[in-house]
Amino acid sequence: MRYISPLFYPVRSVSQLFLGTVLLVEDEPLVRLVTADLLIEAGFRVVEAANADEALTLLSAGVEVDVLLSDVEMPPGRNGYALARQVHEHWPSTEVLITSGREWPREGDLPPGAAFLAKPCPSETLVSYVRSAAERAQTARAGHSAETTVDLVDGTVVPFPKAG
Repeated sequence: MRYISPLFYPVRSVSQLFLGTVLLVEDEPLVRLVTADLLIEAGFRVVEAANADEALTLLSAGVEVDVLLSDVEMPPGRNGYALARQVHEHWPSTEVLITSGREWPREGDLPPGAAFLAKPCPSETLVSYVRSAAERAQTARAGHSAETTVDLVDGTVVPFPKAG
């Protein structure tokens, strides 16, 4: 996680500095770094985990996140689908986005409300999905009606053609 010095910002709460908090779970360090940089530049606070166990440790410790953004294949142990189901069960106000370039979801892989983004995913699309998910999570936490936001259809799959 990166630290942003308060000297560069007017005195405000941490939640006002960021569009939302994303728990980024990716086992490939370079992919995690590039994705984290993209989300930080877009205005999100990013907490990074290399696998599902690290992510669950952070959530169990009370780290509040708006969006879980997880890869599917993460050895060893649980994959991204199992992590998504567990997060949905224990932290229902956290929105779930799953990504993979190899394994597409089958029936029952995604929990209700989760979305799947195929890799490679255009940066603008990823940021847009994360922003929408963060807004839904914050609205739900604030106790407002979620009817004012656009809901993803359960099990949404967003394919993108490979560049080149």
